[in-house]
Amino acid sequence: MKLAFLLMIIPALSACSAVSVASDNTALPTAGQPLPLSAHRELNNDELVSPSSDPVIALLTKRQAWCLLPEAERLQIDAVLREQHGNASILQRLMLTSCAPAQYAEQSQTLIKSVDAALLSEAERSLLMLIDAGNRDILHSQQERDNIRSKLRETIDGISDIETQINGDARTQSGAQQ
Repeated sequence: MKLAFLLMIIPALSACSAVSVASDNTALPTAGQPLPLSAHRELNNDELVSPSSDPVIALLTKRQAWCLLPEAERLQIDAVLREQHGNASILQRLMLTSCAPAQYAEQSQTLIKSVDAALLSEAERSLLMLIDAGNRDILHSQQERDNIRSKLRETIDGISDIETQINGDARTQSGAQQ
C-alpha cells in the first residue's frame, strides 16, 4: 500500500513545483530589505517550468524523491517497475540505480542497452549519455581497484614467501651450528 502510494504521489508532487527565472539585471535584496517592486511582477508561461511537461525533469524529480527512501523500499519500487515494460519503466529504473551508482553500475549499463533510443527525446538521450559516461567511469575505476588489490595480494604473498624462506634458512643454519 505504501509503495503504491509513493508511485502515485511523486508525479503529483512534480506537477505542483514551479521554477521562476530571474533576469540577469535583477539584484537580490539583502537581509531585512523588502523585495523591489519589479520582483512582484507576473510570471509568463516561458518562466514556469512544469516537471510534468518535461520528461527529464519529471524523471529527475522522481529520482530525488526515491533516493531519499531506504534501500529496501527502492528495491520494492524496482520490483514493481521490472514487471512493467517499455522505455518509461526502464528510464525510471535507471533513476533508481543512480541513487547508488557504484553499487548498480553494471545493472545500469544493462538497462541503458535495453532502452529503445529511437523513441527518446533529445534530452532523454542526453541524460542516458551522461549516466552511461558515469557508469563507464565507475566500472573502469572498479576494475583498476580490483587490479591493484590483486597486485597487492601478490606482493603480500611474495613477501610472506620470502619471510618463510628466510626463517627456514635461519633455522637450517642454527641447526647446523649446534
